[in-house]
Amino acid sequence: MKIKILVLGGGTGGLVAANKIKKLLGNDVEVTLVDKNAYHEFMPAYPWVALGMREPDQIRRPFSNLEKRGINFIQATVESIDPANNKVKTSVGDITYDYLIVSLGVEPMPLPVKENYAPWSLEGALNLREAIKKFKGGKVVVGVSSLYYPCPPAPFEVAGQIEFALKVKGIRGKSMIEVFHFHPLPLAPMGPVIAGKIMEILKSKNITFHGSFEPIAFENGKVKAKDGREIEYDLLVLVPSFAPNKVVRESPLAGPNGFPEVDKITFRSIRFPNVFVIGDVVNGSLMLPPAGVVAHFQGEYVAGVIVSDLKGAYIGEPFNPVAMCIMDFGDNAILPQCSFDKVLAGTGMPSCGVMAVGKWVRIAKILFEGFWFATLIE
Repeated sequence: MKIKILVLGGGTGGLVAANKIKKLLGNDVEVTLVDKNAYHEFMPAYPWVALGMREPDQIRRPFSNLEKRGINFIQATVESIDPANNKVKTSVGDITYDYLIVSLGVEPMPLPVKENYAPWSLEGALNLREAIKKFKGGKVVVGVSSLYYPCPPAPFEVAGQIEFALKVKGIRGKSMIEVFHFHPLPLAPMGPVIAGKIMEILKSKNITFHGSFEPIAFENGKVKAKDGREIEYDLLVLVPSFAPNKVVRESPLAGPNGFPEVDKITFRSIRFPNVFVIGDVVNGSLMLPPAGVVAHFQGEYVAGVIVSDLKGAYIGEPFNPVAMCIMDFGDNAILPQCSFDKVLAGTGMPSCGVMAVGKWVRIAKILFEGFWFATLIE
């Protein structure tokens, strides 16, 4: 009988892992991917949708395309995980497995404001597009509800792209753009070099940054911080707070804080050796950033670990504890990179630097979008 590999979640990590395992083991395994959605969406392109550079159908592909790669796809909602019995309950029935890869991500918590203009979802991106279309000038404020949200650099990107959009609309002179964040400087955990470079870009675009700003109230067009500071706004782009997927945090996989407990080297569950957890749903407990590139490397690595279990020799990719993200500011871009070797080893902070800066860096992000679809789901 074929070994059954079940992948929960078709985001970055799940999609990479499913493809890698099928490529390495071929007909020796039956790979099944479960996702509640019919489409895989390229999340880094959400801001492009918000600004009209992309339409929704251009940044997504149907999961049914995976069938051509020999990967089964089941569109269903995961309702519970029973690792003791190698079983997952879904909205279309129970699914059993020999190996389970959980890549269900994080889910947004309710926003403290009525409108969702944050391009952390396709809905939010389309809402922001309509808001910018109607915007005639005033103050745009971009901020975060908590420290844990997918893609830490994105609020600064979004602010920069909005600035460029308002310039194109001819109303930049009638507008102000401000950003608030819990950190004292943009991406402060990445160190002074990256923080300084981002501040330099924000200043060049006349975008004001409010650091160490912990929001506690939103009312009458103002956001109030814990220390008493207030920022008025006409358009607020507020990133919601996020928590590990509910099914995961209520499962036997979860630790005390809701994040699953896994081995830091293999991402294998501490209690269930045939279960692996990757991506945003676990990275909060590993002190790794909730970023697509980290989930990508985890997906490749875990595929190799499973192959090692089955073949007796490791033939996959080594885990690369590096995060890099092309930050697109609309008319400029920067490519920061951080290594998290010391973080995983518990011996220090991430080591970060700037790999490239310039308008040409944006082209790499655009090209990567096409490469992503072509290699994984077309």
